[in-house]
Amino acid sequence: MRVLMIGANGYMGPHVVQLLAPQHQLRITDIHPAPEEIRQAFPDQEYFDLDITDFDQVLSAAEGMDAIINLAVVRRDPRLAFLVNAQGCYHVMQAAVQHGIRRVINTGPHFTVAGPSYEGLDFEISPDGPPQSGTGLYALTKSLGHEVCRAFTRCHEIYVQDLLFNSLRDLSQLVPAARGVPFVVSWRDAAEAFRLSLEIDLQRLPSRFETFFILGDLPQAKFSNEKAKRILGFQPQDDVSVLWRQAKN
Repeated sequence: MRVLMIGANGYMGPHVVQLLAPQHQLRITDIHPAPEEIRQAFPDQEYFDLDITDFDQVLSAAEGMDAIINLAVVRRDPRLAFLVNAQGCYHVMQAAVQHGIRRVINTGPHFTVAGPSYEGLDFEISPDGPPQSGTGLYALTKSLGHEVCRAFTRCHEIYVQDLLFNSLRDLSQLVPAARGVPFVVSWRDAAEAFRLSLEIDLQRLPSRFETFFILGDLPQAKFSNEKAKRILGFQPQDDVSVLWRQAKN
């Protein structure tokens, strides 16, 4: 599959590239250059500089693609957060419409939908609850992008899978009693969710817009990954529950 990756050189992108590159033809784009180790490991992939706030650049990069993965994010700058997180989604979706691309994978934090209003709940919070992002800059602008994607799927034959994350850990960080927020996944398992989202038959999705919580199996079960397991076939391989176990003496 020919896949345009936008914002591919940040924290998550290189992990996704390493998993997808052996099986897919990737167009790896970001406003920052790709890490040299990625270029050397996958010299046959395409690498471009791209600013998601520039629609013409997004439209050009999407030409000839079968799918788009949007990893672009800005967290703190108010103006850029809106332009990247919200308007950037509009550019991605408009480019998909113009090029007839039917598969888009969008990303964000879990509080895109499960913000402060959900903090008091403590068991199996679903990604399909009423979205309540709160008023934080990062969450609110990502939530706007989320709704832009949803609106396009109502009007066009485009399928969006919105993968939502929170805390991501290297395997070396999965140590007893380290603890953390109850929404953790390893980088490796996070990348696997993208592979599954690319490979699923679009007709198997319940609707043209589906949101998934991507997290490991945690003892608190505050947030639920059941939907990702049931629909995508997501099965976390790395035991993040160790973070809440006592270290052996």
